[in-house]
Amino acid sequence: MKAMFVCRILCLAALAVLIFSSPASADETTILTGKVRTTVTREPYVHFNGIVDSVLVAPGEHVSKGQPIFRYTLQNEARRSLQREVNQGASTEGMEAQVLDLSRQLAQVQAQRNKARSLAASGLGSNQTSDRLQVDVQSLENRIQLIKESIAKAQDNFGLRLKELSEYFDTEITERATLPEYLYLKSPIDGYVLSIATNMNPGATFGAGAAPISIGQMDPMLIQVPVYEAEVSSLKLGDEAVVEIPSLGNKTFKATITEIAWVSNQMDVAQASYFNVELTIPNPDLELKPGFKAVVRFTLK
Repeated sequence: MKAMFVCRILCLAALAVLIFSSPASADETTILTGKVRTTVTREPYVHFNGIVDSVLVAPGEHVSKGQPIFRYTLQNEARRSLQREVNQGASTEGMEAQVLDLSRQLAQVQAQRNKARSLAASGLGSNQTSDRLQVDVQSLENRIQLIKESIAKAQDNFGLRLKELSEYFDTEITERATLPEYLYLKSPIDGYVLSIATNMNPGATFGAGAAPISIGQMDPMLIQVPVYEAEVSSLKLGDEAVVEIPSLGNKTFKATITEIAWVSNQMDVAQASYFNVELTIPNPDLELKPGFKAVVRFTLK
């Protein structure tokens, strides 16, 4: 009986040694899901009411910045309005006429001032009259200078407008020139054609502000996942995660944490708080597509 008691004591002691000598906790893995998306997506828009002529690219095609991707013509009213704008030019004629009129007045007042100065110098006139005319001269000179500055600004703005139109028409547009038939929408970035609006068929009309084509940069790609508040403190920028893509036969990729939100996406005290964590995934072979479901595995320490 005594031997059994001693044996039990020894077993309990050995178990205690195992418990206290083992690690307090092991790394845990949390599994979350998100969607693959592009790092940059741009949807350039047209500036006028137009009519579709042709789409110059196809989904998945690589495009360069400044490359024409869409060709269209102006609707009648839009063409008349734009042609009228080009024909009118900077519209500075009225201001230039003011400058001529004020310049004539200035010449007269300067002559009067000079005469008054001569009379004052000879003692036949007062300095007050000369000073008053000098103030009038200065006032006219200031008005002329302000109008000339306004003319220069109007001409500069019109020059910038012609440059802008030259970009739209893909040819130089000069004052009073007849506008070409076609305008072009160009890619704002290097990237890939993600989508084309289904209603952009030849002959279809559209309004100013339409964005018929979406362009995206696809290497690297991004994933955002919501991480529970009790787990987000275990993550830091630069940590790696394993990403599994079911659409690619559960192929795995390595991703790196590049952004951790500082504010929860849920501020209701009755609801659990989650923080968006953004990961970057290299995509040199363009295997990943925007919208693919991604299963993300984090190791929490």
